[in-house]
Amino acid sequence: MGVQRKNSPLISSKKKSPTLEELFSLDSRSNGFVSNLSSPINGRQSKTNSEYDEILSSISYCSFVFTFADSSESPSRQDLKRVKLTKLLSFIKYPNKSLNDEVLSSLMSMLSVNLFRPLPPPSNPSIISYLPDDEELISAPLPVWPHLQIVYDILLRLAINLDPNLLCNYIDHSFIINLLSLFQSEDPRERESLKNVFHSIYSRFTFYRSFMRKAMNDVFLYYIFVTERHYGIGELLEIWGSIINGFTVPLKEEHKVFLMRVLIPLHKTRGMQVYHRQLSYCVNQFVQKEPMLGGVVVRGILRYWPCD
Repeated sequence: MGVQRKNSPLISSKKKSPTLEELFSLDSRSNGFVSNLSSPINGRQSKTNSEYDEILSSISYCSFVFTFADSSESPSRQDLKRVKLTKLLSFIKYPNKSLNDEVLSSLMSMLSVNLFRPLPPPSNPSIISYLPDDEELISAPLPVWPHLQIVYDILLRLAINLDPNLLCNYIDHSFIINLLSLFQSEDPRERESLKNVFHSIYSRFTFYRSFMRKAMNDVFLYYIFVTERHYGIGELLEIWGSIINGFTVPLKEEHKVFLMRVLIPLHKTRGMQVYHRQLSYCVNQFVQKEPMLGGVVVRGILRYWPCD
Protein backbone atom coordinates (compact mmCIF):
# COMPACT_ATOMS: atom_id res chain seq x y z
CA MET A 1 0.00 0.00 0.00
CA GLY A 2 2.77 2.46 0.88
CA VAL A 3 4.89 1.96 -2.20
CA GLN A 4 4.35 1.34 -5.87
CA ARG A 5 6.05 -1.86 -6.96
CA LYS A 6 4.70 -2.25 -10.45
CA ASN A 7 7.01 0.43 -11.93
CA SER A 8 10.19 -1.04 -10.50
CA PRO A 9 12.66 -1.68 -13.33
CA LEU A 10 13.82 -5.18 -14.17
CA ILE A 11 17.22 -5.65 -12.57
CA SER A 12 18.23 -9.02 -13.88
CA SER A 13 16.44 -11.73 -15.78
CA LYS A 14 18.11 -14.27 -13.47
CA LYS A 15 17.40 -12.60 -10.15
CA LYS A 16 14.26 -12.17 -8.14
CA SER A 17 13.69 -8.64 -6.75
CA PRO A 18 14.45 -8.57 -3.03
CA THR A 19 11.64 -8.04 -0.56
CA LEU A 20 11.48 -4.96 1.66
CA GLU A 21 12.49 -7.08 4.65
CA GLU A 22 15.56 -8.30 2.78
CA LEU A 23 16.42 -4.71 1.78
CA PHE A 24 16.23 -3.55 5.38
CA SER A 25 18.41 -6.45 6.43
CA LEU A 26 20.87 -5.72 3.64
CA ASP A 27 21.00 -2.05 4.57
CA SER A 28 21.85 -2.83 8.19
CA ARG A 29 24.72 -5.07 7.10
CA SER A 30 26.19 -2.64 4.57
CA ASN A 31 27.13 0.48 6.52
CA GLY A 32 30.40 0.64 4.63
CA PHE A 33 28.63 1.04 1.27
CA VAL A 34 29.65 4.64 0.61
CA SER A 35 33.16 4.36 1.98
CA ASN A 36 33.80 1.36 -0.26
CA LEU A 37 32.34 2.85 -3.42
CA SER A 38 32.53 6.62 -3.35
CA SER A 39 36.24 7.11 -4.03
CA PRO A 40 37.51 7.53 -7.62
CA ILE A 41 38.12 4.17 -9.24
CA ASN A 42 40.49 3.55 -12.08
CA GLY A 43 38.70 2.20 -15.16
CA ARG A 44 40.99 -0.84 -15.15
CA GLN A 45 39.85 -1.95 -11.71
CA SER A 46 36.88 -4.28 -11.44
CA LYS A 47 34.05 -4.37 -8.95
CA THR A 48 33.19 -7.54 -7.12
CA ASN A 49 29.79 -9.09 -7.76
CA SER A 50 28.74 -8.35 -4.19
CA GLU A 51 29.46 -4.64 -4.62
CA TYR A 52 27.34 -4.46 -7.77
CA ASP A 53 24.61 -6.44 -6.02
CA GLU A 54 24.48 -3.80 -3.30
CA ILE A 55 24.23 -1.02 -5.86
CA LEU A 56 21.48 -2.82 -7.73
CA SER A 57 19.51 -3.54 -4.59
CA SER A 58 19.65 0.15 -3.65
CA ILE A 59 18.48 1.12 -7.14
CA SER A 60 15.63 -1.36 -6.87
CA TYR A 61 14.49 0.05 -3.54
CA CYS A 62 14.67 3.62 -4.86
CA SER A 63 12.39 2.63 -7.73
CA PHE A 64 9.51 2.40 -5.24
CA VAL A 65 7.72 5.74 -5.52
CA PHE A 66 6.26 7.18 -2.34
CA THR A 67 3.36 9.60 -2.69
CA PHE A 68 3.76 11.18 0.77
CA ALA A 69 -0.04 11.49 0.73
CA ASP A 70 -0.94 8.01 1.92
CA SER A 71 -1.06 7.70 5.70
CA SER A 72 -0.12 4.02 5.40
CA GLU A 73 3.31 4.92 4.00
CA SER A 74 6.01 4.32 6.57
CA PRO A 75 8.15 7.40 7.33
CA SER A 76 11.05 5.11 8.15
CA ARG A 77 10.88 3.57 4.68
CA GLN A 78 10.70 7.03 3.12
CA ASP A 79 13.80 8.02 5.08
CA LEU A 80 15.55 4.82 4.01
CA LYS A 81 14.92 5.66 0.37
CA ARG A 82 16.46 9.09 0.88
CA VAL A 83 19.52 7.49 2.48
CA LYS A 84 19.89 5.02 -0.39
CA LEU A 85 19.52 7.80 -2.98
CA THR A 86 22.26 9.74 -1.21
CA LYS A 87 24.52 6.69 -1.32
CA LEU A 88 23.89 6.28 -5.04
CA LEU A 89 24.74 9.96 -5.57
CA SER A 90 27.99 9.49 -3.66
CA PHE A 91 28.81 6.52 -5.83
CA ILE A 92 28.44 8.30 -9.20
CA LYS A 93 29.59 11.81 -8.29
CA TYR A 94 33.13 11.37 -9.60
CA PRO A 95 34.07 11.74 -13.29
CA ASN A 96 34.94 8.65 -15.29
CA LYS A 97 33.05 6.37 -12.94
CA SER A 98 32.94 2.85 -14.29
CA LEU A 99 29.33 1.64 -14.63
CA ASN A 100 28.44 -1.60 -16.31
CA ASP A 101 25.41 -1.85 -18.59
CA GLU A 102 23.21 -3.52 -16.00
CA VAL A 103 23.83 -0.83 -13.38
CA LEU A 104 23.44 2.06 -15.82
CA SER A 105 20.25 0.65 -17.33
CA SER A 106 18.69 0.07 -13.90
CA LEU A 107 19.82 3.49 -12.69
CA MET A 108 18.25 5.31 -15.65
CA SER A 109 15.04 3.33 -15.24
CA MET A 110 14.90 4.32 -11.58
CA LEU A 111 15.41 8.00 -12.45
CA SER A 112 12.63 7.86 -15.05
CA VAL A 113 10.18 6.19 -12.66
CA ASN A 114 10.74 8.93 -10.07
CA LEU A 115 10.79 11.94 -12.40
CA PHE A 116 8.22 11.23 -15.08
CA ARG A 117 4.96 11.28 -13.19
CA PRO A 118 1.68 13.12 -13.76
CA LEU A 119 1.96 16.62 -12.36
CA PRO A 120 -0.80 17.65 -9.96
CA PRO A 121 -3.34 20.21 -11.18
CA PRO A 122 -2.56 23.85 -10.32
CA SER A 123 -3.10 24.52 -6.64
CA ASN A 124 -5.22 27.57 -7.51
CA PRO A 125 -6.53 27.32 -11.10
CA SER A 126 -8.41 30.62 -10.82
CA ILE A 127 -5.20 32.63 -10.45
CA ILE A 128 -2.84 33.41 -13.31
CA SER A 129 0.63 34.47 -12.24
CA TYR A 130 1.20 37.95 -13.66
CA LEU A 131 3.88 39.30 -11.35
CA PRO A 132 6.99 37.67 -9.90
CA ASP A 133 5.64 38.04 -6.36
CA ASP A 134 2.57 36.01 -7.30
CA GLU A 135 4.65 32.89 -7.76
CA GLU A 136 5.02 32.37 -4.02
CA LEU A 137 1.27 32.74 -3.65
CA ILE A 138 0.32 29.93 -6.01
CA SER A 139 3.36 27.65 -5.85
CA ALA A 140 2.77 24.42 -3.96
CA PRO A 141 5.93 22.81 -2.52
CA LEU A 142 6.19 19.19 -3.58
CA PRO A 143 6.01 16.75 -0.67
CA VAL A 144 8.24 14.35 -2.63
CA TRP A 145 10.99 16.95 -3.02
CA PRO A 146 13.36 15.32 -0.43
CA HIS A 147 13.57 12.40 -2.88
CA LEU A 148 13.29 14.32 -6.15
CA GLN A 149 16.11 16.69 -5.28
CA ILE A 150 18.58 13.81 -5.00
CA VAL A 151 17.17 12.16 -8.13
CA TYR A 152 17.84 15.36 -10.10
CA ASP A 153 21.35 15.57 -8.62
CA ILE A 154 22.06 12.00 -9.76
CA LEU A 155 20.83 12.75 -13.29
CA LEU A 156 22.91 15.93 -13.42
CA ARG A 157 26.05 14.05 -12.37
CA LEU A 158 25.45 11.41 -15.01
CA ALA A 159 24.94 14.04 -17.71
CA ILE A 160 28.14 15.83 -16.70
CA ASN A 161 30.43 12.87 -16.02
CA LEU A 162 29.52 10.13 -18.51
CA ASP A 163 30.22 9.95 -22.23
CA PRO A 164 27.18 11.31 -24.15
CA ASN A 165 27.63 8.57 -26.73
CA LEU A 166 27.06 6.05 -23.96
CA LEU A 167 24.14 7.88 -22.36
CA CYS A 168 22.34 8.53 -25.65
CA ASN A 169 20.99 4.97 -25.42
CA TYR A 170 18.99 6.17 -22.42
CA ILE A 171 18.70 9.95 -22.83
CA ASP A 172 16.91 10.02 -26.18
CA HIS A 173 14.32 12.30 -27.79
CA SER A 174 11.50 10.85 -25.70
CA PHE A 175 13.49 11.37 -22.49
CA ILE A 176 14.15 15.01 -23.44
CA ILE A 177 10.47 15.69 -24.20
CA ASN A 178 9.51 14.18 -20.84
CA LEU A 179 12.02 16.44 -19.10
CA LEU A 180 10.65 19.45 -20.93
CA SER A 181 7.11 18.68 -19.78
CA LEU A 182 8.27 18.88 -16.15
CA PHE A 183 8.90 22.62 -16.51
CA GLN A 184 5.16 22.88 -15.83
CA SER A 185 5.88 22.01 -12.20
CA GLU A 186 4.66 24.62 -9.71
CA ASP A 187 7.64 24.04 -7.43
CA PRO A 188 10.40 26.56 -8.32
CA ARG A 189 13.00 24.22 -6.81
CA GLU A 190 12.15 21.52 -9.32
CA ARG A 191 12.24 23.98 -12.22
CA GLU A 192 15.67 25.21 -11.10
CA SER A 193 17.01 21.65 -11.00
CA LEU A 194 15.43 20.95 -14.39
CA LYS A 195 17.09 24.03 -15.83
CA ASN A 196 20.52 22.81 -14.73
CA VAL A 197 19.95 19.29 -16.06
CA PHE A 198 18.45 20.43 -19.36
CA HIS A 199 21.22 22.93 -20.02
CA SER A 200 23.90 20.35 -19.19
CA ILE A 201 22.36 17.94 -21.69
CA TYR A 202 22.26 20.70 -24.31
CA SER A 203 25.91 21.58 -23.64
CA ARG A 204 27.30 18.04 -23.80
CA PHE A 205 24.91 16.22 -26.17
CA THR A 206 25.75 18.33 -29.19
CA PHE A 207 23.89 15.98 -31.53
CA TYR A 208 20.61 16.87 -29.75
CA ARG A 209 20.93 20.65 -29.89
CA SER A 210 18.76 21.29 -32.93
CA PHE A 211 16.05 19.00 -31.59
CA MET A 212 16.13 20.63 -28.15
CA ARG A 213 15.88 24.15 -29.59
CA LYS A 214 12.86 23.15 -31.65
CA ALA A 215 11.22 21.41 -28.68
CA MET A 216 11.64 24.52 -26.51
CA ASN A 217 10.29 26.72 -29.30
CA ASP A 218 7.18 24.56 -29.50
CA VAL A 219 6.59 25.18 -25.78
CA PHE A 220 6.94 28.94 -26.28
CA LEU A 221 4.57 29.03 -29.25
CA TYR A 222 1.94 26.95 -27.47
CA TYR A 223 2.20 29.30 -24.51
CA ILE A 224 1.94 32.45 -26.64
CA PHE A 225 -0.90 31.47 -28.93
CA VAL A 226 -2.89 28.89 -26.95
CA THR A 227 -2.66 28.81 -23.15
CA GLU A 228 -0.71 31.83 -21.86
CA ARG A 229 -0.05 29.71 -18.82
CA HIS A 230 3.22 27.93 -18.12
CA TYR A 231 5.29 28.02 -14.94
CA GLY A 232 8.66 27.43 -16.61
CA ILE A 233 8.91 30.14 -19.27
CA GLY A 234 11.46 32.09 -17.24
CA GLU A 235 13.71 29.06 -16.73
CA LEU A 236 13.51 28.13 -20.42
CA LEU A 237 14.47 31.68 -21.38
CA GLU A 238 17.47 31.46 -19.04
CA ILE A 239 18.60 28.39 -20.98
CA TRP A 240 18.08 30.26 -24.23
CA GLY A 241 20.07 33.23 -22.93
CA SER A 242 23.10 30.98 -22.55
CA ILE A 243 22.49 29.45 -25.98
CA ILE A 244 22.21 32.85 -27.69
CA ASN A 245 25.40 34.00 -25.98
CA GLY A 246 27.22 31.21 -27.81
CA PHE A 247 25.93 32.11 -31.28
CA THR A 248 28.56 33.12 -33.80
CA VAL A 249 28.33 36.18 -36.04
CA PRO A 250 26.86 36.55 -38.61
CA LEU A 251 23.77 34.99 -37.10
CA LYS A 252 22.11 32.13 -38.93
CA GLU A 253 18.72 32.79 -40.47
CA GLU A 254 17.22 30.14 -38.16
CA HIS A 255 18.22 32.18 -35.12
CA LYS A 256 16.86 35.45 -36.53
CA VAL A 257 13.55 33.71 -37.16
CA PHE A 258 13.51 32.65 -33.51
CA LEU A 259 13.94 36.29 -32.47
CA MET A 260 11.11 37.53 -34.68
CA ARG A 261 8.62 34.68 -34.30
CA VAL A 262 9.18 33.66 -30.69
CA LEU A 263 11.01 36.25 -28.57
CA ILE A 264 9.19 39.33 -29.85
CA PRO A 265 5.69 37.77 -29.57
CA LEU A 266 6.54 36.77 -25.99
CA HIS A 267 6.14 40.48 -25.20
CA LYS A 268 2.39 40.34 -25.80
CA THR A 269 1.31 37.79 -23.16
CA ARG A 270 -0.48 38.87 -20.01
CA GLY A 271 2.12 37.17 -17.82
CA MET A 272 5.11 38.80 -19.49
CA GLN A 273 6.22 40.59 -16.32
CA VAL A 274 7.03 37.24 -14.71
CA TYR A 275 9.81 36.50 -17.22
CA HIS A 276 10.57 40.04 -18.47
CA ARG A 277 14.13 40.05 -17.07
CA GLN A 278 15.09 36.81 -18.87
CA LEU A 279 13.33 37.89 -22.07
CA SER A 280 15.14 41.24 -22.12
CA TYR A 281 18.48 39.50 -21.71
CA CYS A 282 17.80 37.23 -24.69
CA VAL A 283 16.76 40.13 -26.93
CA ASN A 284 19.74 42.25 -25.85
CA GLN A 285 22.08 39.37 -26.75
CA PHE A 286 20.74 39.41 -30.31
CA VAL A 287 21.09 43.18 -30.66
CA GLN A 288 24.63 43.14 -29.28
CA LYS A 289 25.65 40.53 -31.82
CA GLU A 290 23.98 42.30 -34.76
CA PRO A 291 23.04 45.92 -33.94
CA MET A 292 20.99 46.16 -37.14
CA LEU A 293 18.40 43.93 -35.44
CA GLY A 294 17.61 46.77 -33.02
CA GLY A 295 15.12 48.28 -35.45
CA VAL A 296 13.44 44.94 -35.98
CA VAL A 297 13.06 44.51 -32.22
CA VAL A 298 11.64 48.00 -31.62
CA ARG A 299 9.10 47.76 -34.44
CA GLY A 300 8.10 44.27 -33.32
CA ILE A 301 7.57 45.25 -29.69
CA LEU A 302 5.58 48.35 -30.65
CA ARG A 303 3.05 46.08 -32.35
CA TYR A 304 2.22 44.57 -28.97
CA TRP A 305 2.71 47.51 -26.62
CA PRO A 306 0.88 48.75 -24.69
CA CYS A 307 -1.22 45.60 -24.21
CA ASP A 308 -4.37 45.09 -22.19
